[in-house]
Amino acid sequence: MNNAKELLNELRQLMGKTDAQSETRRNEIATWFKEQGTADDKKMLHEFITNGVDEARAEIASLRREINDEDYRLLPLSYIANHYFKKSAAWLSQRINGTPVRGKVYTLNSEQKTIFNQAVKEIGKKIGSFQVA
Repeated sequence: MNNAKELLNELRQLMGKTDAQSETRRNEIATWFKEQGTADDKKMLHEFITNGVDEARAEIASLRREINDEDYRLLPLSYIANHYFKKSAAWLSQRINGTPVRGKVYTLNSEQKTIFNQAVKEIGKKIGSFQVA
């Protein structure tokens, strides 16, 4: 069971990472639980996943509360997604709204939240300094 706890701790560190190496390691961990995990190990994995989903839902709800509908419509999501993340507007919208993608719900990780918040501040400064002569 100690090995299962170590793997879950490693899995926790890999969550939110989208690189190929992290995806490969997550799949290896899933395979270990499927093929070698005991019933208790699998129960721990189930609880880990359930807690993760609950945390993601709470995080999405928090993001939606922070960005009320009027403010949300003001945000240039396409510009932020493209300029700051090099991603599509759909990618950013899915993470803000908690839209399931291929059966998984993704949110912004802490690094991405920092980038998003910085983007909003920079855009706010630009808009605040804009004037028509």
